[in-house]
Amino acid sequence: IVAKPAGSKCNIACDYCFYLEKEALYPETPKPRMSDEVLARYIDNYVASQPTPVVEFVWQGGEPILMGLEFFERVVALQAPHRSAKTIRNALQTNGMLLDDNWCAFLKQHEFIVGISLDGPKEIHDRYRKHRNGRGTFDEVMRGLRLLQKHGVDFNVMACVGRETARAPLEV
Repeated sequence: IVAKPAGSKCNIACDYCFYLEKEALYPETPKPRMSDEVLARYIDNYVASQPTPVVEFVWQGGEPILMGLEFFERVVALQAPHRSAKTIRNALQTNGMLLDDNWCAFLKQHEFIVGISLDGPKEIHDRYRKHRNGRGTFDEVMRGLRLLQKHGVDFNVMACVGRETARAPLEV
């Protein structure tokens, strides 16, 4: 199960993103957010439904970091009572642009695995992954990635592969 606590909200507008248009499905909720009540129920029910000793939570979006650090502090606190019976793991998929030292220290402390969305070298990445004003995001994503490295956070990279990246898979 993939949780999208911020719904389709994102701080960028990738050319290929189909998820941003989902915002139109909820016109009465301009800023959809997973409530604390839903979060608590989700965590309790998800842990209870897993027959395995390891329970993995996957947080995606839009951009899940838009929920704020306090939201993820609640996540860890709500998971804590279950840690005596299960191993709880968290994965977070992000564009990395909103990461800072506080975020990275938290992610390291709580052993989150972070997926960074990076579509290849700057010229390819910036062609598709842009701010709403059309400016590329590569430099900001790399700044976030370097912060993860500085803090020793386990991370991986998720890339959308297209014609250009398939021709140069090892460049970045």
